[in-house]
Amino acid sequence: MEKIVMITLFTLTFTGKVEMTSFEVVSKESCSSWYNHNIKSLPPKKRPLSGRTYYVYNGYGTNGETLNVVGYACSGH
Repeated sequence: MEKIVMITLFTLTFTGKVEMTSFEVVSKESCSSWYNHNIKSLPPKKRPLSGRTYYVYNGYGTNGETLNVVGYACSGH
């Protein structure tokens, strides 16, 4: 059964600040399964100065923005 899941991705800006970007997806999976399949399956990258690990996610929303994802939160699961 498909359901609507609200996902909030925690993303890094160019200056190293963490921002939140929320959107809805229709998924048969749980939110954590969606995150593991769509984000964690990407090769991890690391910021040279801070050492923070992130994942580059392409194709968010209608603008196809690229996001540097460091974490997530879900609702509707």
